[in-house]
Amino acid sequence: MRITIRKKLLFGYVTVLTLLIVVSVIAYLALGNVNKSVSSILLYAHKYDVVDALRHSTKQFLDLNDSLIKGQVQDDRHYLSIADDVGKKILYVRKLRLKEDEKDLLKKISDEFTLIRNKSEKSLGWSEGERNANLTTLLREMDRAKPVLINSIEGLYDEAWRSLDNATILADQVRAKGIGQIMTFSIIAIILGVGISIYISEKIVGPLKALSKAAGDVAMGDLKQRVKKTTEDELGELITSFNKMVLDLETSRDQIEKYNKELQAMVEERTVELEKTKEYLENILEHSGDMIITTTLFDEIVQFNKGAEDMLGYNKDGMVGAKIEDLFANKSDYRKLREKVVVGGDVSNYDTRLMKKDGKIVDVNLTLSQLKDRAGDIIGLVGIGRDITEKKSREEEQKKYADRLLREIEEGARLSKEKESKKAKGV
Repeated sequence: MRITIRKKLLFGYVTVLTLLIVVSVIAYLALGNVNKSVSSILLYAHKYDVVDALRHSTKQFLDLNDSLIKGQVQDDRHYLSIADDVGKKILYVRKLRLKEDEKDLLKKISDEFTLIRNKSEKSLGWSEGERNANLTTLLREMDRAKPVLINSIEGLYDEAWRSLDNATILADQVRAKGIGQIMTFSIIAIILGVGISIYISEKIVGPLKALSKAAGDVAMGDLKQRVKKTTEDELGELITSFNKMVLDLETSRDQIEKYNKELQAMVEERTVELEKTKEYLENILEHSGDMIITTTLFDEIVQFNKGAEDMLGYNKDGMVGAKIEDLFANKSDYRKLREKVVVGGDVSNYDTRLMKKDGKIVDVNLTLSQLKDRAGDIIGLVGIGRDITEKKSREEEQKKYADRLLREIEEGARLSKEKESKKAKGV
């Protein structure tokens, strides 16, 4: 059976393609494993950060709690603020993906923290006599509860650190294994590919020399080249096709050059249009009288236009990367608004209050919408706001005026009624 060049090339192409597919599949699988490991590291890193924050806040709470009980701190507002912060962080940790032993530790933390806080806050209402009578017992209870709380916090912290460390070690192992697999199969693919290429080239290199030289001359622009046909197999067909191709190239070169010139002109024209469109959109964003702010899904500011600068007094360069919720006078108001936008799509004409750089409050009519990429995935939020402080002030004045006018009308009606009543009695 005669093996044609076409079959040889087909065999080589299929073999190389198969090797490439195998290497690609292995690389894809390895990359998938690495991505999973990275995601696991990020998850445990977040868990570690949250637990570490709880650990530091709890230590600060205990230090301040001792000073408060002993009467060294007179202002209890800072203490209550720290206690509320610890309570919030305990609730936030509870929302994380915890193991059973970590849940047990967190329960101990919550119970002991609640006990210490309740007893400490109760002591704030003691008289001097009650304090002298109960201080020793209170300190003894605190000495019992504090080690339990501290040990539980440290245990939860150690578990979070251990989980992060294990995830990092596993990721390194997965990465090393993936690299080894990719390198091994890549080397095998290269060796087989080179071997097949050498085999095929040895079988067809002779007849192709003349064709290669002619092709080189054609590549240099000599379209008068023709190759003499010396075989009737696939190389002969290739030579015939090559000669016809050169002839077609020679006759169509002018058309191609003309088309290239037209295409270049079209590209240049389109480029100018795109630049104008981009400049137009940037001018709209920059010179809009309204406040325009865009953020990431993590509430970090990406764009902060001049309207926002004028309204709030911040410099836009200094606001990039800052948290947008810090601009709100009531941060919980932003969180509720953000949740509505993420779930429902957008919120229009929402009246809220923002804090300027100098600490003053400004009333803003805000429209907050989802910011999506070309695939339709949410990548952040875009907010457009308008200063309605003066409008709010006018509305308030109008309301006061209407109330005053209504009172005057009612007073006039009352006086008129009294007058008529007196007249009817003949007074």
